[in-house]
Amino acid sequence: MGRAGLCALLLLLLRLAALTHPSPLRPICDTRVVEKFIKEARDTENAMDSCSHFCNFSEVLTVPDTKVNFNEWKKMDRQRQAAEVWGGQTLLSAAVLRAWDLVADPSLGQQLGRTYSNLRSISQVLRSHNAQVEPASSPLPTLAVQTLPKLLNVHSNFLRGRVRLFLMDACQPEAR
Repeated sequence: MGRAGLCALLLLLLRLAALTHPSPLRPICDTRVVEKFIKEARDTENAMDSCSHFCNFSEVLTVPDTKVNFNEWKKMDRQRQAAEVWGGQTLLSAAVLRAWDLVADPSLGQQLGRTYSNLRSISQVLRSHNAQVEPASSPLPTLAVQTLPKLLNVHSNFLRGRVRLFLMDACQPEAR
């Protein structure tokens, strides 16, 4: 097949791609999905328990505070909950990417790569529940971390706290 044939094939494929419309994301409500991400986060956190001085960052990273007041959480409307979860997810993703830039050890880089992949997957789950919203009107409470174990602990706690609560509520038959 010559250049003209390849160009024609490429144009045909592009036209077919333009005709297809992506289907909307379906909400993911299988609890095993979020539990898998939580387990991966815990495993990564546990792998860093004996982390040496290589796990200290040369700068302070800002992450979401993971404390949840359950009474206040239940009183929040779904939009506010989504804003808090999405805002925390955004902060965590930025912190993990920055940490990835700061670590020199390749094995630590691999751990951060897996953590970032986990965060991207959680973002897709949140998008399936229309949780991608504008940032909360009031600033999210944050923490400052300067070590990899603390960053991974915040990631794990965030998934076990706000993300799990948001998804459990979103997956109820009478979800708001």
